[in-house]
Amino acid sequence: MSVLTAGALALLAACAHAPAVSEPTVAARELSPMEQALHAHVAELASDRYGGREVGTEGEALTLDYMQAQMAAAGLESGTHDPGHDWRKPFTFEGRRKKTVDTYNLIGRLPGTGPRFGAVLLVAHWDHLGKGRQCPRRGRDRICNGAIDNASGLAMMIEIARQLAKGPRPVRDVYFLASGGEEAGLKGAYDFAADPPVPLDKFVAVFNLDTEGLAPPGSPAVVLAGPRTEGLMALIDQTASDTGVTLVAPNERNLAFLKRQDGWAFASNEVPAVIVSAAFADDARFAAFLDRDYHRASDDVEHVELGAAADMVGFHVALIRRAASPATLPHEPRDEITANAP
Repeated sequence: MSVLTAGALALLAACAHAPAVSEPTVAARELSPMEQALHAHVAELASDRYGGREVGTEGEALTLDYMQAQMAAAGLESGTHDPGHDWRKPFTFEGRRKKTVDTYNLIGRLPGTGPRFGAVLLVAHWDHLGKGRQCPRRGRDRICNGAIDNASGLAMMIEIARQLAKGPRPVRDVYFLASGGEEAGLKGAYDFAADPPVPLDKFVAVFNLDTEGLAPPGSPAVVLAGPRTEGLMALIDQTASDTGVTLVAPNERNLAFLKRQDGWAFASNEVPAVIVSAAFADDARFAAFLDRDYHRASDDVEHVELGAAADMVGFHVALIRRAASPATLPHEPRDEITANAP
């Protein structure tokens, strides 16, 4: 989850003294197989060995290697359409102190039977803050492991890919973007939007996964949606009804994050994009996370609760299957796409 604007920080300051939320009771119940799989991914990606997954570090290489191996094992292929079948799309951006940063997006693809009908995109950012001055310490710990933000989203992406690849082939291609540079201002998502593997107006839906490891099983979810999402919202409502997920209305607090997550890079380019989140819907836990762990060394694996994340894996599998079908989500082509970089 990208850094907040001053206005959003002021808005969230009102939540800083929210009633304390009890620690997740994961140890008190038996984890489902999906929760176990998600925990294994988070424990790996948020381990100290990865050094906080900062762009341009050894942790970046470890993260990209892990994600590529997992997505290939799940049944995906490279989505960059590179002649060398490389999964990694390089890009650069201006980082701290105007330093040029070289990094990568990792792109996978589940081929559909009718790619002429367009494509669906699933996004989760792989980068975090690393270690050092930019990471507020916890005792002697100076590594921002980013277990919730966003190893939880990466874990979900892997398991969603696995479930989709096991089922019948979709009609539309489904792309999987593990984006870099999100913490610097959605840089990887904007790079993908500016130089996509297929024309941007071929994407009928974009779904983002970010900061999802907070809520217990059976939690409701909220939809943060950009423009041009009327047809997509109807599909989300139907999928929620069929999968037993309760949807709640967005509020001022979670709407503050609409433009601070990767989906906005696509929404600002008039591509239908949403984030459907159980974590953002849980006001008390979300406020406690922002006050205690957000962009701090304490965002570690012991604070992760993946019950709702496991629910949302099943929800997204069902939703993406429907979005990948022209019969359930017709494509409304646009005449022109105008890039709107930040």
